[in-house]
Amino acid sequence: MTVMYAIDPKAGTHFVGKIFVRPHACDRAVEHFGVERSKAPMYVMDLLRKSSLVSEHVVDEDGNPGRMFSYKRTVFIVHPTEDTVFTLYPQHKAHESVRNPIERIILRAMKAAERKEKREIKRINVRMAEITVERAQAELRRVKSESARIVAEMTARIAEIDSELKALEREILLVQREKTNVMKSVVAYV
Repeated sequence: MTVMYAIDPKAGTHFVGKIFVRPHACDRAVEHFGVERSKAPMYVMDLLRKSSLVSEHVVDEDGNPGRMFSYKRTVFIVHPTEDTVFTLYPQHKAHESVRNPIERIILRAMKAAERKEKREIKRINVRMAEITVERAQAELRRVKSESARIVAEMTARIAEIDSELKALEREILLVQREKTNVMKSVVAYV
């Protein structure tokens, strides 16, 4: 399965050689992520190897340059030219200028999924009601008939209708699962 990354198509491939982890980064791993101090360098290196490049040029609070990488809501500040991690920290909140448009897109996708589910379920329920009436008419005709041919035809038609009803029930489940998958995807941005 190929995973596409919107920001960095080369995500997970930036660090193949030796990575140096400064003591400050180890301290932050212990502080923010509860990692044992002795395991902190490996923890940082493992996450950094999976990361995406966010920006080639950032500066810290003191104006020192660096590169910014990210993996699963963890930010890594790395030396501008060397594979040395200065610091890392969790990032759970987005800046308002990024958050607001994304939230609008997410809300629009959620509402569209809700509308589609409602529309499709109504369509399916109408069809189910129509064929349930048809089934009742076929059942009535079968019970009333003295003809073996009519009884056989109505029995066959009832079996077809029962099969279609089961298919429609499965279709309802598929529609509900589709919406559920959209909602699960929203969780990645909440």
